[in-house]
Amino acid sequence: MEPEEHATDAGDRWTARHMRRALARRLPRTHRLYNWTRIQGVHYVKVALGMFRPRRAVATFAWLRTLGRRFGDRSPDPRLTVGVEIAALWEPLTGVGWYLHRLLEAVADRPDLRLRLYGPTVVDSPDRVEPQVPLPTGPALEWVLHDVPEDLIVPRGLLIRLLRRLEPLLIAADANDVIFGPNYFLPRRFRLARGSRVVTVHDLGFRTVPWTLQEETLSELTGKLEHSIFEAGRIITVSQAIKDELAAYGYAEPARVQVVHHGPGHLSEITEGTPPAATPDKFALHVGTLEPRKNILMLLEAWRHLRLRSVPVPDLVFVGRFGWKAEAIRSAIATAQREGWAHHLGYVSEGELAALYRRASVVVFPSLYEGFGLPAVEAFWAGTPLVCSDIAALHEVAGAAALYAPTDRPDLFAERVEEAINSRATRERLARAGAQRASALSWKRSGEITVDVWRRAAGRRATTTGPRP
Repeated sequence: MEPEEHATDAGDRWTARHMRRALARRLPRTHRLYNWTRIQGVHYVKVALGMFRPRRAVATFAWLRTLGRRFGDRSPDPRLTVGVEIAALWEPLTGVGWYLHRLLEAVADRPDLRLRLYGPTVVDSPDRVEPQVPLPTGPALEWVLHDVPEDLIVPRGLLIRLLRRLEPLLIAADANDVIFGPNYFLPRRFRLARGSRVVTVHDLGFRTVPWTLQEETLSELTGKLEHSIFEAGRIITVSQAIKDELAAYGYAEPARVQVVHHGPGHLSEITEGTPPAATPDKFALHVGTLEPRKNILMLLEAWRHLRLRSVPVPDLVFVGRFGWKAEAIRSAIATAQREGWAHHLGYVSEGELAALYRRASVVVFPSLYEGFGLPAVEAFWAGTPLVCSDIAALHEVAGAAALYAPTDRPDLFAERVEEAINSRATRERLARAGAQRASALSWKRSGEITVDVWRRAAGRRATTTGPRP
């Protein structure tokens, strides 16, 4: 044998030896994976065979036919079909949640609409969580929730997991004319939907006062909002102030943006209850999450200015939970509570909140930044004087129905509060102006303008004569 042949044989043996060693190192892992796959496969085959009954086969065929009809029957719908992302209704309702809820109520009976509502999941399951409040109902509203029966050939749990992975396809198959994101942007499960996008931008606090936001929220808005606005055919803002900020920061040209003011708050149809037991006889009311953006430390300092005066000062009542970066606020309120002139009630029922608004001597709203300011509107509804911060959105909402002070002047804020409490003429003037402002706000009107935005996004003619951008 030639030397070259010996060298080739030696090389082949070396290669084979190293391949065997490499396989030996990896074989146990590969072998375990094979066994696990085989065992699971046999398990599901046994389960399927054990569940196979003629009745189950018929039920499975009927369910698949129903599911297929839902996505296969796409005859033209003369109504405007809008997919609405409603996950905000599964969280404790704040401004965005109440905005969405009241908007849906306002359009629920429209015959020209078909609104498909998409919650956190579109697949029903035994562990499904209910929304924080009952969903609005009406002929225009359809909660999209696919039911998976238990008497099918395939295990129900397996089908639920499979359908949840296919949610983007299920949503896309609905073929909505418009996809509406009421909370800045749409989740990724809407990425395959082909309808025109419409989003509501409630404020740009992440650009104006970024230090007041939670880091996770700041990161999400910074990373997603610009793309969301770029994709949107139309944009809704809740005030002209926010529309101006969108243009100033270069996010969107004014022609794509429509201002839609809120209606008269969610307390306008609530039956007034009784205040919580810990409520003092005379008090000033602050409603909102206790966080840096609400300027609580300045408000407490203003109250210390008031307490140094010789006039009687009502106690300060806070309604709302502590938010992010609230350590200093929590400590300052605790000190005021020990001194006996502040009360933190936390969350209260709607009836209790209505009673608090009605019985307060004054509503205080010293925020550093707001997109709209629902507490101002609720003060108008209650006929209670309002003292608020001197910022653009609150001037737009309140007009002459409030007293204003700079956000960094607790002494001036204290003077405005004293005037609102002790001047009968001022109280009567603010009450009249507040009633006029409240009467100009209507959720029905807000719904009409929003529907027109949807129609224009879908390329259809508008149906009302609401304000245009």
